[in-house]
Amino acid sequence: MSKHEEILSYIEGLEIGKQVSVRGIANRMKVADGTAYRAIKEAETLGLVAVNDRSGTVRVAVKGQKVANRLTFGKLAEVANADVLGGLAGLEVEFSKFVISAMQRESFKRYLSPNGLVIVGDRKEIQNLALREQNAVLVTGGFDVDQEVVDYANQLGIPLLRTSYDTFTVANRISHALANELIKKDVITVGDVFHQKRATLREEDTVKDFLDLVKKTNDSRFAVVNPYNVVVGVIAMRDVTNKKNDTPLNKVMTRANVARASMTVASVSQKMIYEGYDMMPVVYENYSYAGIITKSELLQSLQKAQEESQVAHTFSDNIANCLVEKGSAYTLTVEPFMINSVGTIANGVFAELISQVVQRVFTKRRRRNIIIESLNMHMMGAAAIDNVLEIYPKVIGETRIGAMVDCEIYHVNNIVAKVLVNVQLT
Repeated sequence: MSKHEEILSYIEGLEIGKQVSVRGIANRMKVADGTAYRAIKEAETLGLVAVNDRSGTVRVAVKGQKVANRLTFGKLAEVANADVLGGLAGLEVEFSKFVISAMQRESFKRYLSPNGLVIVGDRKEIQNLALREQNAVLVTGGFDVDQEVVDYANQLGIPLLRTSYDTFTVANRISHALANELIKKDVITVGDVFHQKRATLREEDTVKDFLDLVKKTNDSRFAVVNPYNVVVGVIAMRDVTNKKNDTPLNKVMTRANVARASMTVASVSQKMIYEGYDMMPVVYENYSYAGIITKSELLQSLQKAQEESQVAHTFSDNIANCLVEKGSAYTLTVEPFMINSVGTIANGVFAELISQVVQRVFTKRRRRNIIIESLNMHMMGAAAIDNVLEIYPKVIGETRIGAMVDCEIYHVNNIVAKVLVNVQLT
């Protein structure tokens, strides 16, 4: 193995978020700076490392490589639009919580915990205390920071940040970032559930090769790839019925619709149900083959996500929390966050409201998952803040795979809207 390959192998083995430098690689691998530089540039081309304006070159997850969502001090610096004054080595450390320094030194110390963030103004003693207790420091208001504090942060490898924003604005931005990160962690992607490196066939293979692979694996559907490992089709048992054993697969295969590992399970499941697919190949961003995903696994993961979800602050959840079941109807009081610029309930809120009602209707009928195909809304009145709306859903048609629901919305016996919803049942 050449030195160049050894360096690439070393970089690939680094922990996600680890800093990479020419001098560090050169010293560790006993090579010239030029050799280290060329290897790092190739690693960047391969997607093993990325250049960050604030933290330099760091090891990153390649496409398809699973890595948990993390809110690091480097991301916090971007959220707060902060300059990094010191402690560059700690930017990829995961952030735990933040605290605002608005008390005396003695009282403040008990609120500190490792990997926390202290938001503080021009208070040198608090800055030093926070660093000593393994907390990053964010100085608000754009105040100058004593060089002694900067040197101390560099010595410990703990980030020292400075922003021109005031404390209130910074705290709001960080709270918003934390909420978004929690939502992202709750969203299941194809990369979380797909089968990696399942058996494939080449487009020049024959029907006999397909039948042999069916016997070997007990699977009945396979992705077909070209010599560059790019998915070009899907082959299933129905495609080879009454075909000769020497027939090339590229003559009988079905054109493949593919899913990327970064796509959400919800969007892919909707496509699979609508198109009638039982299996889809999963590809990396360059369309090379990664694995497969099946419809049954997607639906199971959706059901599990609904049961285990801990997020309760999305727009949909806020609407759902306002809905109250009342016999066969539902009621909702219009709140300020639901209105538009002219003071009436927004159309988007109406759409989400109906979606929630229809979902509850079919949950009661033991149909756990639905996908809304169309929603036709006819507005016949207006609803303002504090108005109490009554929603009356009625299933007017249902088949094995779909249903139609009529919803009428009233306020004090006056009809406000009438909505017709078509859904797919899963």
